[in-house]
Amino acid sequence: MDEISKSILGEILKLTIANPTGLNATKFRAQRYEYLDLLDALESELYIEKKNNNYFLTLLSILELSDSSDEAKSILNKCKHLFQILRQFYIEHPGENINLNSLSKISNIPRGDVNICLTFMVYDVPFQSRSANLYAEDATVSPAEKILRYKNLEGVLKEIKSWHSKRLTKIKVQAGSIDQTVEHVEDFQFLLHPEIAKHALQHYKNGHLRDAVLNSIIAVFDLIRRKTGLQDDGESLIEKAFSLSNPCLILSEIKSKSGQNDQKGFIQIFKGSYQGIRNTKAHSLAHDLNQLKAAQYLVFASLLARRVDESKVIKKNTEG
Repeated sequence: MDEISKSILGEILKLTIANPTGLNATKFRAQRYEYLDLLDALESELYIEKKNNNYFLTLLSILELSDSSDEAKSILNKCKHLFQILRQFYIEHPGENINLNSLSKISNIPRGDVNICLTFMVYDVPFQSRSANLYAEDATVSPAEKILRYKNLEGVLKEIKSWHSKRLTKIKVQAGSIDQTVEHVEDFQFLLHPEIAKHALQHYKNGHLRDAVLNSIIAVFDLIRRKTGLQDDGESLIEKAFSLSNPCLILSEIKSKSGQNDQKGFIQIFKGSYQGIRNTKAHSLAHDLNQLKAAQYLVFASLLARRVDESKVIKKNTEG
């Protein structure tokens, strides 16, 4: 997990500890509007759980943060201790409820800390039932039989990590379309042109998908300008750079029919990428990108950058 993601999760952790009944998701997202894509990704990847418009962290987040956060490490250790007590309670009192005040006394963990730990545990540890309000004085939980299948919380965490990894790397194909969010950038990074990787990859890693896609197309047009010396942009740049009658660059031998078709076709593709991708992403913060779709845009931009790299310079503009 990258440092920005950990920072966001760490911030949610601190706010959750200060207000354990829930962090208002709408307000938090508005205050962190520059990280909306990242928040969506963390939620879809089950690091964040949203319930009744409140954000809660899952055990997976606590585990990720435990190496760098003393608070997360302390919570994780208390969760491990509570798990052992709840498991033993089920062995001795199967199907029964345990009052959280009693759980606090048996575990020697303050009731407030028990509440916080259970806030993280309820999404991953097997419970048969629990009080809707864990902060009520008479709140109870009832472990489920499945808790016996794990010797300790580490077993639960191992299963969560394994399931999570498979979930993020598996690609589902439904009705001829891909329905999946790619998590690991190394899955496609080797396909990226160096200029695209330089200007767009870090934005992608940080969850800034719109910026990544926008920068990838801008990088292609910057590459054309550097190679031709032209200062134009958009359609004007493409028409001057790849003109059939007076080109600066040729993609293949334009004296042949197939070469002319190659040049004509990519003139349209370059123009289309500017109009359909660059302009739409530059003029609005709204977008329909997920990580897979953004990755595909970056690979597409890399193909365009490669064609520019491989093009032959016929003339170069020397005017400023």
